[in-house]
Amino acid sequence: TLVREVLWDIPILVLPAWAGWYLARHGQVLPALGPSIALLGWVLDYTGSEALSLQVMSFCLVLLSGINQKWNADSARPERTVRETYTTIVVLSFALAIGAGMMPVVSVREVARTLTDREQFSETLGLKRDIVQEYTASASGLPLEHLVGEDPSTLQTIVFTVDTGERLLVFDTEGPDIQEVPRHYWRWAVYDFYNGREWTSSFAEGLSYNANETLIPLEGNNYQIVHQAVEKASLLDNRLYWTGALARVNKPFEASWRIQPSSFQDALLSSDMLGALINDQTYSADSLIPIISEEQLRDSPTTYPTGIRQRYLLLPSTVSERVLELAGELTAELGNPYDKARAIEAHLRSYPYKLEVPAPPEGSEVAGYFLFDLRTGYCDYYATSMVVLARAAGLPARFVIGYSSGEYDRNSGQYIVREMHAHSWVEIYFTGVGWVEFEPTANRPLIMLPGQLPEEMTTGAPVIRPDREAYVKGGFFLDRNYTPATIILGLVLTFLSIWFLRSEGFLRPHESIGSLYAYVYRHGKKIHKGAPPHETPSIFAQKLRERLQSGYPFLRHAPQELDYLTGLYMRETYSAHPISGDERRQALKVWRRLFWRLLYARAVKV
Repeated sequence: TLVREVLWDIPILVLPAWAGWYLARHGQVLPALGPSIALLGWVLDYTGSEALSLQVMSFCLVLLSGINQKWNADSARPERTVRETYTTIVVLSFALAIGAGMMPVVSVREVARTLTDREQFSETLGLKRDIVQEYTASASGLPLEHLVGEDPSTLQTIVFTVDTGERLLVFDTEGPDIQEVPRHYWRWAVYDFYNGREWTSSFAEGLSYNANETLIPLEGNNYQIVHQAVEKASLLDNRLYWTGALARVNKPFEASWRIQPSSFQDALLSSDMLGALINDQTYSADSLIPIISEEQLRDSPTTYPTGIRQRYLLLPSTVSERVLELAGELTAELGNPYDKARAIEAHLRSYPYKLEVPAPPEGSEVAGYFLFDLRTGYCDYYATSMVVLARAAGLPARFVIGYSSGEYDRNSGQYIVREMHAHSWVEIYFTGVGWVEFEPTANRPLIMLPGQLPEEMTTGAPVIRPDREAYVKGGFFLDRNYTPATIILGLVLTFLSIWFLRSEGFLRPHESIGSLYAYVYRHGKKIHKGAPPHETPSIFAQKLRERLQSGYPFLRHAPQELDYLTGLYMRETYSAHPISGDERRQALKVWRRLFWRLLYARAVKV
């Protein structure tokens, strides 16, 4: 690590020194800053980081080039021409920097990719782009098992917060118009293999993704996008939490797939993700949630893809006959998969919820133990039993762990998720729709679906543009996507403001009253138009004073301030008595007040 830091210290120290020396010696900006920009571009491309810093550096390069050319040229030009030249330089620099960020970079990216194949050299420098070979599931897929018997204070520990951009109107808490808080499940792992005692995952291949790389197309008539801004409480937490089907993340991350998408357009129906990892403590993610109705699920056919059928109808041999018989009794007279799932869910929700329960006896199967012996328990028992009963009834089902919605803060619009919200639930596969959430746990609200979708949605919902980072289920969306262009625009506006105030005399130090009064005269000429060049300061001030006495409240003190500065200027110019330091400082204060009044007078055209 020490050697790596020394290696990076060398270019960090050498490149700025080179830029300063070359620019001072030869006056050429591109050779001075070119090596720094090239190194920055290579590092950003390799690590997949945001390119904002490169755009800012490009802006500085073009801006300095223009200013340097102006400084090197003969400057015997009118003041107006100088101002127009600098304004043009700034505008063109800004436009070129933004354009560079938007233009596709193909050839340079291919060269950079060739360079990054030298893994040994890159890893020596500490630039890692790992490919995860396997996502290691926990030994047990029971998320609340470790919390049973814990101190209540532990359950209050905040795990993460989520802002979806949904804002609810705040009403009187006792009024009838309280808006329902949008409900989300925050997942972090999905298990497929059940051995009778615990949930694990079959083999999953890990892949690395760059920031904002799309896993699932962000468009379609039957899905809506939910944007999540997540902040994890612990620096040691490397899990990626999301709701629905993960489509995109704004930071590099690693995802593990049991089944990778067979095609980009069919990713939602053909893929099967175990979970994802991310090293960043804060990130934003976009997910897709199906827009579905009970009618649509009832009409779903019972023919399933081969991969789904082989993986999600599998049951261990330890499942007892009475569990299989119970599944048959609950679903025998029902003709569609949705009603079967609802019947199993309703049966399980009749069991009372209890967190403090004994572990299953050695050798017993969890679902049978819960259904016929324990007959109470927490979410792991409910979810396990529903998956087993659903598979026994011919419904592909899987076990999901993560967290329930958490506590919704109406003021901040955030979901605050604690350890006590750790949860497991069930998803069942419907052909043509994908995975649909069910809630068998008795102490959780039932997931309600509309009987039918509104006609305008069934005839085709609007296509969601991929460049929109959020589209939420309810409330209204507050855009949090501050683009690099916005940041650069802010920097440009700040630069222009400073340049304008300096060029108009407001931010100049003014070592003499004459220097200060030159700007009073400059602004005054644009108010008292037609003033002859030979006009004395006292006559000029008198005529300007008459224009400023226009009745505007903001200009009420302008005549007195003008007289004060004119008197000091006359003393400095024609009197043998010098202006004291205190008088000069007071004049500067008066000028900074008069400056805004003169600008105001020019704007209202007194």
